[in-house]
Amino acid sequence: MERSTELRKVKRSIWGELNYRLNWIIFGTIGAILLAFIPVLGWLLAIGVMGAVLFKTFGFRETQLVGSCPACTKSLPVDPKNDVFACPVCSSVIAVGEDSLTIVKID
Repeated sequence: MERSTELRKVKRSIWGELNYRLNWIIFGTIGAILLAFIPVLGWLLAIGVMGAVLFKTFGFRETQLVGSCPACTKSLPVDPKNDVFACPVCSSVIAVGEDSLTIVKID
């Protein structure tokens, strides 16, 4: 019998969201300042980076796709672009379906 678990969409915790937004503010501002030293093109890029920083800082909370490893039940963030990935805890190979995670048998 195949072991599988379902995928779910969740939002980051408050501390995770605060850390995410602070990283955008700090590193985005540093990047924009460094770009501002490049005449004309750098100024335009710096304005774009600051726009992204403002959007990521004051925008909506993003949802993440999360699933539990079918072998060890560790909660894992899932990238829907990947078809297959390995669990960092138990090293099981996991296939990503439309709405579930399934263990892949490797012979």
